[in-house]
Amino acid sequence: MSITQKEVANAQHDPEAFGRLYDEYYQPVFGFMYSRTGNCELAKDLTSETFFQALKNLHRYQPREGASFKSWLFAIAVAQIGNYYRHRAKMFEVTVEEAPEIIGHADFQPDLAYQMGEDADELQEKIELLRRMMKELNGKQHDILTLRFFSKMTVPEIAVTLKMKEGTIKSHIHRALKKLQDLMTLTDRSSVLTPQTSRSTMYEPQSAQN
Repeated sequence: MSITQKEVANAQHDPEAFGRLYDEYYQPVFGFMYSRTGNCELAKDLTSETFFQALKNLHRYQPREGASFKSWLFAIAVAQIGNYYRHRAKMFEVTVEEAPEIIGHADFQPDLAYQMGEDADELQEKIELLRRMMKELNGKQHDILTLRFFSKMTVPEIAVTLKMKEGTIKSHIHRALKKLQDLMTLTDRSSVLTPQTSRSTMYEPQSAQN
């Protein structure tokens, strides 16, 4: 059951009621953080900071048409990611071994893999590949795709969260997906050509000796 405006209003006056909001949105926010950082412990820290900032500033939240609490919360999450990367030049590597229970969870198996034409049997491998490929996107595209396909937010919700027009969001999604498809196509081609190149390289010296 989704959070109602009444529950948000209650939480504004009763900190204990904030627990309901925390329980409802912890997994989606953590999923966003993990997808953006690839580090389980860091994702937990950033998720905790997001909820701390949300609790501290909850009295400022004003419900309005088209701007849900979820969008407001994720705007804080996006800001936390921005703050983190402004203080860190190095991108974290994404590894399945680091949090296999998270990667295997249904909530973090993105629709994006299916949209790019992958079979169910290949999903696990492609999720890891997608996470690596997404690091090639710019920060804005990475945020948008993560919100859309990992956190399951709608285009209107993302537009409110990032304070952008819906058409701009759709354009970013289209360009980012196209870039990912191109990158994955190159990866597939290289994986096929590498063994052939290897065999050819091994053979040429032998021919020269003859």
